[in-house]
Amino acid sequence: MLMFGGITLSFIFIVLAMILGGGVGAFIDPQSFLIVIGGTIGATIAKFPPKDLIKGFKTAMLASKGRKDETNLSQLVDTTEELLKKTRREGLISIEGQTTGNDFFDKGLAFMLAAPDARSVERYLSDEIQNLINQAQRGKSVMDALADAAPAFGMIGTVIGLILMMGSLDDPEMIGPALAIALLTTLYGAILANAAFIPMAEKIAAWQSVTVHEQELIALCLLAIKNSQSPMIMRETVKPYLTHDFYKLPEVAE
Repeated sequence: MLMFGGITLSFIFIVLAMILGGGVGAFIDPQSFLIVIGGTIGATIAKFPPKDLIKGFKTAMLASKGRKDETNLSQLVDTTEELLKKTRREGLISIEGQTTGNDFFDKGLAFMLAAPDARSVERYLSDEIQNLINQAQRGKSVMDALADAAPAFGMIGTVIGLILMMGSLDDPEMIGPALAIALLTTLYGAILANAAFIPMAEKIAAWQSVTVHEQELIALCLLAIKNSQSPMIMRETVKPYLTHDFYKLPEVAE
């Protein structure tokens, strides 16, 4: 839940700055809120069905939570080696009912035991990985659309406020509210885009990369079991997935 923690922290610091600047009341304007929020949601719904908007937020929540079954990749390879040795001695039927604690691995293992050949297993695993990619990309597209729309409607609100202000130059009491619309809509749009929607989109992209990386390794492990590969060949096959680290910074040559 670090993503939502970070978003909350951003809003807390923004509100604190407002309080220190004289109070939150000066930064609240219903008209500006309606322009930015209503316009952003409406424009996004025009691009995507409402159900996709809901799924986009659900995907962001899923990405933020991570997976309860997230497993060390080396541990998955060790488990695969144990299963391989057992099946090479006693046959595939000997690992029926085995579980690893990883949902994707366990689902694939159950399908592999029932599948007639390795090609069927490969097709099934490929479809499952592609489904996850499609879900993540659709969710990111929704967040990207929201991130684009919020500042745009902030600028639209600014133009509206300036027009109202220019039309009220002979009435000093109307200049202040019009100027508030002009400035606050830009503020609302920038906050929503940079403190919420852009982080959500990037979190989904990062979650997709890490999850697909793990699932591709698991697919190779399951195919190795189905094809009764030797443990040594299996380890050589998955080695690129173990040496690549998403979070390791490249070394800079001196």
